[in-house]
Amino acid sequence: MQKLSFPVAAIALVVSVTAGCFGGGFTYMTECESSLPICDYKFSKQEWGPTENSGKKNSPQIPNPLPSREEFLTEWGEPAETIKVSDEEVTFIYKTVDIWCGVVPVWGIPVPLVVPACEGFDRIMFKGSKATHLHFKRMNSTYFVTIPMVAAGGEMPKTCPLPCPLKDQDSPQKTGIND
Repeated sequence: MQKLSFPVAAIALVVSVTAGCFGGGFTYMTECESSLPICDYKFSKQEWGPTENSGKKNSPQIPNPLPSREEFLTEWGEPAETIKVSDEEVTFIYKTVDIWCGVVPVWGIPVPLVVPACEGFDRIMFKGSKATHLHFKRMNSTYFVTIPMVAAGGEMPKTCPLPCPLKDQDSPQKTGIND
């Protein structure tokens, strides 16, 4: 029996890589928490993540306030759980179960190694009719696939929202002492 040499292994690797696509992906849960309003970010029942303006220098930050409590109930439906802190403060909790999470290695063909084992949630706190705080855990994914000598593609994972910076009139007054 002949021993496998480095040149033979290298040629076999190059031939197998050029024969099909190569890469992989991950599907996992991301948990985020933020005060509202959030800037340059979309958050709805179906979608979440930064908008096209997010992270661009010198672009105006566009706040994204969530709908009022009544509009929210109309769009999302009744929550799985409602926590009433007071007459003015209420938290809606929407739960999602059986989310597919795992890894998808690609060596010629994709091999999905994912199972419906993850759970997510959306918690939206309202003060009066206005949404004031957001806490969610949702599916996130990233992948990179290359087809040698043709193309490569990928997707970066989504990031958590950041609250909009306070405007001058909303910021606390400076006293001049230890500012």
